[in-house]
Amino acid sequence: MSASKSWFIALALLGSVAGVACAPMPSPTWLAAGCYNSPVADAPDFRFSGTPNVPGNLTVAIDISTFTLSSDGTCSGLPLGEPYSFTLVRADDAPAAELRCSTLGLDNGVGQIAADYPSFPADAWVCNPPPVD
Repeated sequence: MSASKSWFIALALLGSVAGVACAPMPSPTWLAAGCYNSPVADAPDFRFSGTPNVPGNLTVAIDISTFTLSSDGTCSGLPLGEPYSFTLVRADDAPAAELRCSTLGLDNGVGQIAADYPSFPADAWVCNPPPVD
């Protein structure tokens, strides 16, 4: 290996180490995108997009042949859109969750999802959808 190539590699390594020391460490994934099942009987599966605080990031799916919601951990069927999609926000407590939901135009209160879906973290809240007219 040439001296200039070795020097370049050494500088690159030094720069990456210095960059790690100065830059904040990225946080681990809060909640991965995917299908989530509940141990609660007949509770629907939820598919999370992987991005909190975005309207419609939590959906359910319906089996058209039986007109039942997927509840076996597969999220199989036709994903339902508005007004049947939900919004998952990340917040420390109910008032903070209500504020996040309100900011997104969802002013009907919140519910903590972790009670029925233990795979969700304690700071995961669902914005109650607007009433269907």
